[in-house]
Parts: sequence; C-alpha cells; structure tokens
Amino acid sequence: MSTDFPDDLVQLQRDVHAATADYKAFLDAHPEPPEPVDGWRDKPGEGYWRDRQREASDGWSSDDKQRVVELRQRLHELIPQLHGHPHWDTLSGPELVKARMALKHVDDEDTDG
Repeated sequence: MSTDFPDDLVQLQRDVHAATADYKAFLDAHPEPPEPVDGWRDKPGEGYWRDRQREASDGWSSDDKQRVVELRQRLHELIPQLHGHPHWDTLSGPELVKARMALKHVDDEDTDG
C-alpha cells in the first residue's frame, strides 16, 4: 500500500493524534467528576454484597472546565478536516479503508525489518 499522502493530510493526522493525547492526559489527571459530589458509603446488608464508597469531590476548577472545552473543541475542529480532506475523494472501497488505516500509522516505526 502506498503511503503517498499530501503533506497537509499527514499534518492533520499528527494534529489529531496530538490533540487526542492532550485530551486523554487531561482526563487521566482529572479522574474526579467535573461537578462537586458528596461522598457516600454502602455496607454489606444495605442492599449490596460488598463495601462500596466514593470520596467527596470538590469538582474541577473553572480553569479546568474551560480547558476541557478547549480540548474538545480542538478535536471537533480537526476531525472533520481530516475526514473531509479532498485526498479521500481519489480513493474508494477497500483501497480507501486501507489508506485511512495507513494514515493513522504513518509515523509508526517500520516493523518489517
């Protein structure tokens, strides 16, 4: 399969990978719910077979809430550009599917030797 993609399409894919990684890193660093929640604890015999609990959370700061909006917005801008790129109009059927998959891995190390 040829991996001769237009430079702007390759850059869009790289931008999507970077934006996705930024979004995932943000969410990994913020496992608590965005809004404040009370903590709770259920004990066996209260309708559950084991202890369950959740610590109280103050939620995210307004800066964190704004940051997640920005990260999502970036992805919402990039993905339609990537999927709607004119290059895809030159391909069809299985060739199109293979090319889209190849683009996702365009920067992967060559594992063929």
